[in-house]
Amino acid sequence: MPEPKPAPVDPKVALQKLVNTKAFMTSLFKGGVIFVVHDSDQAKLAEKLGGRGLIIGNAMRKGIDHEHVVSAAGPAVVRDILSSVLLPIIGRVRVGHTTEAQIMEACGCDGVDEHEGMATTGAKTYKKFNNKIPYIAGAKDLNTALQAIFEGASMIRTICGGDEDKPDIRVTANTIKAIYAGIGKYAKMTQPEFDAEMLAKAHSQTMIALIKQTVALKKLPVPLFADGGIMLPMDAAMMMSLGADGVIAGVQVFQADNPGRRIRSVIMAVAHHDNAAKLAGICEDNGALGAAVNYKI
Repeated sequence: MPEPKPAPVDPKVALQKLVNTKAFMTSLFKGGVIFVVHDSDQAKLAEKLGGRGLIIGNAMRKGIDHEHVVSAAGPAVVRDILSSVLLPIIGRVRVGHTTEAQIMEACGCDGVDEHEGMATTGAKTYKKFNNKIPYIAGAKDLNTALQAIFEGASMIRTICGGDEDKPDIRVTANTIKAIYAGIGKYAKMTQPEFDAEMLAKAHSQTMIALIKQTVALKKLPVPLFADGGIMLPMDAAMMMSLGADGVIAGVQVFQADNPGRRIRSVIMAVAHHDNAAKLAGICEDNGALGAAVNYKI
């Protein structure tokens, strides 16, 4: 007898399963610290000390006109880091650069971070629902966060404000405040006011449902991570107290006088952000940053 044919898969059901899988993957980062790294030594140290995940930082390349081009790290670097640790690895790419994202996925990365600090390639955003690995997107307020989620982002991080070499921690804090302020604004609206707002912005029913879900949860329906200028344990703790689900620590923590102590203090500060007594001890000796810091996002 011929074997029975498998039942056809509903594309909508398959897509929802994929979305749910990616949402679960990013939820594993919550309550932890993701470290930006540039080589396998940094990756190994972050893993050893309790990092929750890693972002492979950008590469600075010299173009034919001798101008520097910021792009995703090369496949050789990516594979070297992937082979050195067991932590989830996220590849950082230029906004809208679908090819860089595909290369990161082909190399074996567990996620992709579209970073505004790297040159965009025309299209600012694109739908990401059919990508097999989760995408992280930057946001400056509730509107940009919701738009990114609407387009398929499985995790939101604050944008890196300030100069390229010196992200501003104040922008990071203010972005988290702006996201929650936006949620609070919607929560205070009457139904007629909400309906008028949706009509004025010409939102689709899908976006309206997303907004209603966010208001009901009183937070974003995907993890929100603080990113930009987080070098100190007290700063990491403050981001958590403002409502972040975790933090992304820049590569400069590896350039501290005592990188191991600094990394561990940031991790511990996130874990104990609501305990001032423990934070005092954590912040007392956290491996001061050296005087010369070559900061890369």
